Amino acid sequence: MADKRWTELVADVGDHDRTVEEAGGAANVSRQKRMGRMTARERIAALVDDGSFVELGRHVLHRHAASSERLAENRVPGDGVVCGFGNVAGRAIAVYAHDPTTLRGALGHEASRKIRRLLDVAWEKKLPVVCFADCDGVRVDEGIDAIEAYGEILRQTVRQETGTLQMTLVCGLCVGAAAYAAALNDLVGMVAEQSMMFITGPKVTKAVTGEETTLEDLGGAEVHATKTGQCHALVNDEGEGIAWMKSVLAMLDVERPTTDSTERDTRAIESIVPTAPRRAYDVTKLLDLVFDEKSIVELSPSFARNLVTAFARLGGRTVAVVASQPMVLAGCLDVDASRKGAHFVRLASKLGIPVVTFVDVPGFLPGTKQEHGGILREGAELLSAYGAARVPLVCVVVRKSYGGASVLSFAADTRLALPSARIGPVGADLTAELVDGAAAIDDSVWAAASAGYVDRVLRPEHVRRELFASVRALVGTKLVR
Repeated sequence: MADKRWTELVADVGDHDRTVEEAGGAANVSRQKRMGRMTARERIAALVDDGSFVELGRHVLHRHAASSERLAENRVPGDGVVCGFGNVAGRAIAVYAHDPTTLRGALGHEASRKIRRLLDVAWEKKLPVVCFADCDGVRVDEGIDAIEAYGEILRQTVRQETGTLQMTLVCGLCVGAAAYAAALNDLVGMVAEQSMMFITGPKVTKAVTGEETTLEDLGGAEVHATKTGQCHALVNDEGEGIAWMKSVLAMLDVERPTTDSTERDTRAIESIVPTAPRRAYDVTKLLDLVFDEKSIVELSPSFARNLVTAFARLGGRTVAVVASQPMVLAGCLDVDASRKGAHFVRLASKLGIPVVTFVDVPGFLPGTKQEHGGILREGAELLSAYGAARVPLVCVVVRKSYGGASVLSFAADTRLALPSARIGPVGADLTAELVDGAAAIDDSVWAAASAGYVDRVLRPEHVRRELFASVRALVGTKLVR
């Protein structure tokens, strides 16, 4: 017969588990539901494979009840954050979610220690880290303890930058130190009309500067998706955001069986790309034709729209795609596009994903606004990102590769081109304006090929096949530049 004491002990476990589930109190959970938002546990459950989540620090309690009445009334197991390990399509990840039903998700010392421990393990095991941000910053009533603990999270997040993927879905508030943590991540998604991310809120802004603003104007999802570039995916709801995270995580499985043949016919390129160098076209139609069907996951589509950055599959293999977009600013590179491109190339290199670049760029956007805005610095960062990449780099010059903006082509290990391509310091039509008495410059693709700048000029129907062959030949090599 079992010891009767076991009955009491088992019942005690059940009581504690129920308390964890009700940690924010019924009223706070109900409020979350009324707003149409998931709880922290529901967010994690929707992301990971069924039955795969293993929680850390489930029963942790904060130790600052004496600091304030607010803390004394909110001493709940888990301490406002749910974290642990799980699988997404069989891939192991580290994941944590702020619990907005407990002190609005504000993080204190004990909760921060849980996250730091999670990040330590993720670093050692090279696991992707996923965060669901819904946090009102640090708990100011815990004083220096909270500051010290969150500082350790930021330190570990920076360390993780050289490791594997870090991504955040902002589901509500993401304020102060939590905003810094999100900004240090590789990728950030935000829910439209629901999520906000900023360092200092409207009240502090008004008190210090006199400026009146709203939460949305200061750091709403639309602002970060279109103006700052900090939001890489603007989604309509949390479910769409979780689907986006799954699609990105799936790209970490770099090779996957496919029925999409590398022999796919790309002759339709001739109907997409005009031969006239100044006529616009939508490069995304070209990308849809070249890469595996419905495999493209574009990042930051509403920011710096003159440059497209996306993950895609090519014959089942994951590649990172950078492409000039002639529909916007004629495809010129500017400050924002350079910053966007540099960040993406560095991310691809960190993840070991080959970079395929489609070049149709007339140059850097001229003017005092760009020069004063730092085009020299940001353009150099783009050059640095390509130059430092330790993954295969393949480019296709579609129409134009002129001037300093040829950074998109000259760093490539293999340079391919369509017969419509033109390559030179500037367009041939500008040479006479810039240099008196200059002879006409031959900027044709054949001049570039005869000089060895272009390795092969392709028929449109061979683009996909030759891209796949180039990537396959280079994968596995560790390139030294």
